[in-house]
Amino acid sequence: MSERALHLSDELAAQMLSAAARAFPLECCGLIEGTRIEGGWRAAALHESANLAEDPARRFLIDPQKQFELMRAMRALRASETRIIGCFHSHPEGPPEPSAVDRAHAFEDDFLWLIAGGSAESGFSLQAYVFSEESGFVRIALFEEG
Repeated sequence: MSERALHLSDELAAQMLSAAARAFPLECCGLIEGTRIEGGWRAAALHESANLAEDPARRFLIDPQKQFELMRAMRALRASETRIIGCFHSHPEGPPEPSAVDRAHAFEDDFLWLIAGGSAESGFSLQAYVFSEESGFVRIALFEEG
């Protein structure tokens, strides 16, 4: 079996890194739209959301209205093969890996988590994970493509 991976365009990677830098020192967050492909997933769009968490420097909460609007728009485009495949957020001054808070709030199997860790001063780096109840978070390859 080949390694599972998230394929992300350079443009979407730059969008994610920019969102993390703009939100710093708070966490940015949003949803990943994409498709399932052989060996993993291909991101088609990142949909930024307001972070509604009570402590946005340590947690994220995607605006439920944004999630509802996106799902409604995707249903309207029934011919579209894309769906919500995951979420993204940043860890200001932290590594790009799931935190204890992330572990406590993850529940959807086969759901991607794209995390940017770092700071506005030193820059951010990206890592991708897939979550399942059985295995928890498993790091997957992240292929940035032109």
